[in-house]
Amino acid sequence: MKYNRMEDYINVLNFQPHKLSKSILADPNSGIRDFFSFHPLPEARQNIHSMFRAWLRLVNVFAEPSDVSAMILFYEQLIEFVEISYVKGIQDEYLPTPINQPKE
Repeated sequence: MKYNRMEDYINVLNFQPHKLSKSILADPNSGIRDFFSFHPLPEARQNIHSMFRAWLRLVNVFAEPSDVSAMILFYEQLIEFVEISYVKGIQDEYLPTPINQPKE
């Protein structure tokens, strides 16, 4: 594929993972396992919530309503993505089952 402009090249790169190591690219489950070993699910939710609150405080006067709506949607979807990743890790057994997991 030939790129005519540097912008074309940059646009293509923006859709690729930027900071993943070769080992994570080869085994993405290890990246999810590492994430949850450093940030248990409740802590991950709280950190995302704290970042969102900080963003709201920073832009509360200047943000357009559409920007706030878009960020609320992103916040909700990011929380959902983290939870889905966690559930997938438990189901695929590369994350340990939590001790407080309800019995089926």
